[in-house]
Amino acid sequence: MTKFKTQIANNLTEIRKNIPESVTLVCVSKFQPIAAIQAAHEFGERHFGESRVQELLQKVPLLPANIHWHFIGHLQTNKVRDLLKIRPYLIQSVDSERLLKTINDEAGRLGIIQDVLLEVHVAREETKTGLSIDELQAIQSQIAQHQYPNVNVKGLMTMATNTDDEEEIRRCFKEAKQLNTLPILSMGMSDDYKIAIDCGSTMVRIGSSIFGQRNDQKAETSDKVCHIQLPKAVFFDQDGVLYNSMPYHAISWAWAMTKHGLPYTAEETYRNEGRTSTGVIQEHHQKMFGTDATPELIETIYADKSAYFNKLTGGFPGIIPGVSEVLKYLHQQGVKCWVVTGSGQHNLIDALNDIFEHVFTGIISSFDCKYGKPNPEPYLKALERSGFKKEECMVVENAPLGVRAAKAAGLFTVAVNTGPLDDELLWAEKADVVLPNMAALLEALEK
Repeated sequence: MTKFKTQIANNLTEIRKNIPESVTLVCVSKFQPIAAIQAAHEFGERHFGESRVQELLQKVPLLPANIHWHFIGHLQTNKVRDLLKIRPYLIQSVDSERLLKTINDEAGRLGIIQDVLLEVHVAREETKTGLSIDELQAIQSQIAQHQYPNVNVKGLMTMATNTDDEEEIRRCFKEAKQLNTLPILSMGMSDDYKIAIDCGSTMVRIGSSIFGQRNDQKAETSDKVCHIQLPKAVFFDQDGVLYNSMPYHAISWAWAMTKHGLPYTAEETYRNEGRTSTGVIQEHHQKMFGTDATPELIETIYADKSAYFNKLTGGFPGIIPGVSEVLKYLHQQGVKCWVVTGSGQHNLIDALNDIFEHVFTGIISSFDCKYGKPNPEPYLKALERSGFKKEECMVVENAPLGVRAAKAAGLFTVAVNTGPLDDELLWAEKADVVLPNMAALLEALEK
């Protein structure tokens, strides 16, 4: 067992000593890498909590199917449909009547009944979210009248006041206990879970005491960010950089390949991101059977994958948060923006300029290249067509193979890690800078 896994196992052993068998431990895995969640799962944990829908969508395909996913963060109504598609085990943070109604309506459209907890506000802090006692009682009355047939309210969730005053913490937990008449009472985190259990909690949410604080190499990144100079041209990858499409690609590839006798996981999709569809299928077929896939099989798998992708997304997966602001800034500065992608999906490629307001000077796709990433050909073609020198250009990527292709072409490469893979995989491919999101990229460019 590695030191990393040993530490998580040791932490869980100590925590488990303080948790009765009747209390459910939810391992708060938000912002934690896949490897950390796998380590806790291998140690026997099955309940994990996430606070962002997009992060959860990215993680679910890469992790064991027997994980019970809890959504514990503030949930926006426009994210409910995406969240329900993965059938979360429990939504713990229903903090308004409007949100409860949205969950009920979307669950009805999907033909499911979704388990939830009502988040009640008992802390003496305005920053804490949750229902007031009057709002809670109003909703409980509506539930009694069967106004939400597609929602199963299992209990309450709450957070105590952020204070060192143990008596105030106890007051919060005791008040929530008095309000709850259902089986689940979710309260208690790393700093106060022992008090919560003493006050009647049946479910605790613990993160940092299990996983520690995540280190995203911020110091190393910050030093490099200060030295990024505004280029004359930027070459953007498409999926995972412009479109918020990778979670759906991962699910679709795994489904289509497995359907045709080529067992494939969602994680393999992330690791192969950037390759052409033909390259992905051929490489996996060679790996499985030692022979090339027929053109007919390639065409069939890709058609099935594309159809399933469109079914999941309605044809459009949405865009990466913050990328529009990056493109707008570059356009204002006179920087030429190009798209360099291994994608062959006409609907997404054809929509690029309309969606992003015609900021792109040109697009290099799988239709322009014989070889896909990690071969440098796509970026070399972009260089040739753009007319700029290598030192005048920059690449924005999100995938290890994309970074490898860009660096092989001799280009300065910024990796924005919008997916679930560890930053270390991007550094290992010699990315010049690794950033956590598009907001960080915009800040770096403005500097």
